[in-house]
Amino acid sequence: MRPHLDAMWAEHDRLVQRVTRVVTATVPSYAQTPSSEVWIGMTRILERAAHGNPFGEPGETDRIAALGTGAQGARAGIAAEDLVAAVLLGAREVEHEVMEHAAAAGLTTADLLDATRRARSWAEQMAVWAVEGLRNAASDDRGPDPRHHQLITALETGAEVQAHSTALDLGLDPSVPWWAIAGQEPADPRSGAGATLRLANPGALWSAPRVEDLVTSYVGLTRHAPRVPSELVAGVARAPDLAGLSTALRDARRALRVGLRFDRQGAVGLPELGLLVPLHEDPALASRLVERWAAPLTREPRHALAATLWCWLEQEGHVEPTAIALGVHANTVRNRLARADRLLGDWRSPHHRAEVWAALQLLR
Repeated sequence: MRPHLDAMWAEHDRLVQRVTRVVTATVPSYAQTPSSEVWIGMTRILERAAHGNPFGEPGETDRIAALGTGAQGARAGIAAEDLVAAVLLGAREVEHEVMEHAAAAGLTTADLLDATRRARSWAEQMAVWAVEGLRNAASDDRGPDPRHHQLITALETGAEVQAHSTALDLGLDPSVPWWAIAGQEPADPRSGAGATLRLANPGALWSAPRVEDLVTSYVGLTRHAPRVPSELVAGVARAPDLAGLSTALRDARRALRVGLRFDRQGAVGLPELGLLVPLHEDPALASRLVERWAAPLTREPRHALAATLWCWLEQEGHVEPTAIALGVHANTVRNRLARADRLLGDWRSPHHRAEVWAALQLLR
C-alpha cells in the first residue's frame, strides 16, 4: 500500500482540512477547541498513517505519536471518549483516501478488504495509546512528586545519606539496577520534547526542569532501558544500584552534550560515543586533529575530498559502494583517494585512519 499512501500524502494540506471538518463537525469538545492546541496532536496521527505503516502492526514510533496526541488533547481539555472518536475518524478519512487510490490502481477486492481490516486494527491501537497519553498528561499536570526531585538532587550533589533515605521513603529498592536519562529542549513549552520523553518512559522519576540560557534541562531515573524517540536525543547511563546513580547521572549529562554536538539521535551513552567524547571535551586535541587531517582536504573543495574520505570510511574502505553512494564513477573515487594520499601522507594505517575519522566528524 506504500505507493497509495505516498500519493495521498502529496496532498497533505487538503487531507488535514478534510479531517478537521469531519472531526469538528462530529466530536463535541473538538468543535470548541482552538485548532492550534489540537491539530498539532492530530497531525501526528495523520503523519504516522502516511509515513508509518497503518496496514501493519503499530510500532514504537506509532506509540510515541499517539501518546503525544493524547498529551496535546489533555492540554486542550478534550474528553477521553472524544479523543478516541477523533483518532478513529481521522484514521478512517486517511484509510478512505488510500483505498480510493488503491482501487483506482486495480488492487483486488480481497487485498482491499485485508488492508481495511489492518488499517482499522492499527487505528484502534493508536486510540488506546492516545487515551493513555491523555491520562498520563493529566496526571503530570497535577505536578510531579517533589520527592523525585529531592532524590535526584541528592544524588547529583553527592548527599548519599539523604538519597538513601528518600529512596526508602519512596519505597524504592536501593540494591537494584537503574538507568539515568538526561535531555534538554528550547525553553519553550510548545516544543514538547520533555513531555514526549516522559510519556515514552512511564514510571520514571523526574527532577524539576532547569532553565538556563534559553534551554530547559531535565534528568530522570528509570528501572528499564530508556526509550528515546528517534527525533530526540537523550544521554543515558546504567547504574548497578542506587549508589551508582550519582556517576550515572553525570555520565548521562556528558553523553547528552556530546550527542548534541555531533547530531546523534535517540538514546546515546558514553560507550557507543567512543572517541567523540574526548573530541568534544578536549578542544586542543580537536583543533590538532582538524589541522592535521581535515584542513588539507578543504583546500581543494572542488574535488570533494572530505566527503569522499568520509564516505569511503563509512563503506569500510570499499571503492565501488563509495562510488554508488556518491553518485560518481569508481575511477573518480580512486583518483580522489590518490589525491588525499599526496596531501595527507600515511592516512590509511589503522592508527591514522581513526584520527582521520575523528577529524572528519569535527569537520561535519
